[in-house]
Amino acid sequence: MIKNISISNYALIDKTEIELEKGLTVITGETGAGKSILLGAIGLTLGQRADASAIMDKTRKCVVEIEYDVRGYGLEGWFEENDLDYEDCATVRREVTAEGKSRGFINDTPVNNKLLKEFGGFMVDVHSQHQSLLLGKPEFQTDILDVFCGNDGLLEEYRALYSDYRKGTAELEELKKRAAEAEKEGDYLRFRFAQLEDARLQPGEKEELERELDVLTHAESIKSVLGSMSWQLREEERSVVGELKGLVNGLEGIEAFLPEAGEYRQRLDSVVIELNDLADEAERKAEGVEYDAKRIEMIHARLNVLYDLMYKYKVESVEELVALHDSIGEQLQHIEGAGEEIAALERRLQQMSVRLKGTADKIHEARVGMEGKLCEEMKHLLTGLGIRHAEFVVNVAPLPHFTPTGCDEVKFLFAANKNQQPGEIARVASGGEISRVMLALKYVLSGKKQLPTIVFDEIDTGLSGEVAHRMAQMMKEMAKRMQVISISHLPQIAAAGNCHFKVYKEDRADATVSRIHKLSQEERVREIAGMMSGEEISAAALEAAENLLVK
Repeated sequence: MIKNISISNYALIDKTEIELEKGLTVITGETGAGKSILLGAIGLTLGQRADASAIMDKTRKCVVEIEYDVRGYGLEGWFEENDLDYEDCATVRREVTAEGKSRGFINDTPVNNKLLKEFGGFMVDVHSQHQSLLLGKPEFQTDILDVFCGNDGLLEEYRALYSDYRKGTAELEELKKRAAEAEKEGDYLRFRFAQLEDARLQPGEKEELERELDVLTHAESIKSVLGSMSWQLREEERSVVGELKGLVNGLEGIEAFLPEAGEYRQRLDSVVIELNDLADEAERKAEGVEYDAKRIEMIHARLNVLYDLMYKYKVESVEELVALHDSIGEQLQHIEGAGEEIAALERRLQQMSVRLKGTADKIHEARVGMEGKLCEEMKHLLTGLGIRHAEFVVNVAPLPHFTPTGCDEVKFLFAANKNQQPGEIARVASGGEISRVMLALKYVLSGKKQLPTIVFDEIDTGLSGEVAHRMAQMMKEMAKRMQVISISHLPQIAAAGNCHFKVYKEDRADATVSRIHKLSQEERVREIAGMMSGEEISAAALEAAENLLVK
């Protein structure tokens, strides 16, 4: 509920603060006094468009602030989801500069208009001619019937299933689309894959073949050099190994009188052993190298295959060709496996569809089971609101497909006169009749769930007498379950309020401003008497006003 409203520098309102109470609050005042301005200011905190032209003093900003008691609305999760601090009393503020720039805050945290609208939807329901237009929308009618039926639990279950089903359906469409696109280039991919597969690519193969080719094409030079090295190291008459062995023998002869000679001999022995190994290895290598024209031809052919593939696929190495081969293989696997994946997803969607249909059927049964009761209650209430021959029909028609709220099309049909065939409310009802239908619906729903603060903006226009009295009683009964604010011109409604504010204009030296004042009991009597008799308040009017307030 709204605890406090603070408005400064908005239209004709210089500065005002209103402390509201539980129950029914009525706001009265002459036409043009500023009642609609008050609603406009409240609308700013509900995320409505900010208009710089509504700023009274262009040298300072306009600020509208509303404090709410949010206990019992279950909004803790919403605050957490939107990174806002939760408190039992939440403050919403909207600031507008003369340049038209605006900022919104919830508990002093900056928020965008989307969050202001969301939060405002939880807390305030402004019943105006604009909202009455919602009554012609099927989704609005469906929501009303579901609240009346108490379908909250079923709808929560249905919406979770519906969300998963929609995601799965979208996934299936995307999968089919990708499969169709991939299939178009499937033949080309298969050709490329077969070409790379036939090449039997091995990482490092090109470098290894190039090294082998270098050896084979220089076989004679390699044999000559290695053979000469082995001969000179060990076989020649004055071979390197032979000469070193002579030095070793010489060092043995002087070891007795030169200790260092033993160390030199050991080091030379090691050199001799190493040179013998080197000579053996060179000899074996030279014997293993043979010029092989056939092998050279085979290597050239293989390298040409690799070079051609690298050029064709614009890569720099066989490793990149292998990676391309694997990538194309994965694409082909996806193409060939897409049918199985699609079939599996279709089976899963079929199972989801069965569960979804089962929940939708339960919702349908609840709607059909309660439609007659809603019709009876609405007919009774509308008759009391002066539509004596009112007919109200709820039509629940099954649909062959899923919607966000089930498999039904809900229509409210209405007739105000005898022998009139009930038709769609938006087509057959007048503005005043639509307003009374909306009031009756809100009255019914107020007994079913906790509704936000409701603001009735001159819903009583054109009514009087017993109908006005019945409307006042309905508002009063609603106010036992929720906070109700009614802007009214009717004394019957003004008298039904728990508290009463009057909006009036005041002329100052420099400007005319709107004021709002909470009336005392005596002031209420005079205000209601004035609403009945006009400017000249008679004793009879005062007595009538007192009688109204006593009822």
